[in-house]
Amino acid sequence: MALVKLVKDVTTSVRVIGGQMFNPFWWRSEGKKNLLELEKKVPGAIERVNKGEIIPEWEYITEGKLGWEYRQVLAGNQDPWCLESAHYPRSNHARPHIVYTMESYRVIGCVDCMDDLHYINYILVKSGEMGRCRDCGACYLCMPHPEPELIWQDHH
Repeated sequence: MALVKLVKDVTTSVRVIGGQMFNPFWWRSEGKKNLLELEKKVPGAIERVNKGEIIPEWEYITEGKLGWEYRQVLAGNQDPWCLESAHYPRSNHARPHIVYTMESYRVIGCVDCMDDLHYINYILVKSGEMGRCRDCGACYLCMPHPEPELIWQDHH
């Protein structure tokens, strides 16, 4: 019985070695799977690999964040570029969309009327003031960022 099991194991391993290790099509499919997994972690990785560039391990472990942006995320600032805003279902003058800025103004693209229009309405809103979309009436309140020292501090 032990001999039969040993022979089965040997034939299975020979089949795997012959079917996978010496099969260039298997290696090619495995390489494509690995590239697709890397592309999910680092956008643009396939083009870079096709050019012959070697992508270091730390780059795809940190999900493509490099330098200043990576240090900001490590410091606890999940939105270092101030792109996310507090979003309410539908805004009016009583409940506006709050958008933070580091400057004295912010250019905002209206998100409330984008589902039924084929263009974006841009609004220039000064800090501390409220702006209103001319099509849907959505209101945006531009506020100074609450933690400016966290955003711009970079000691490296």
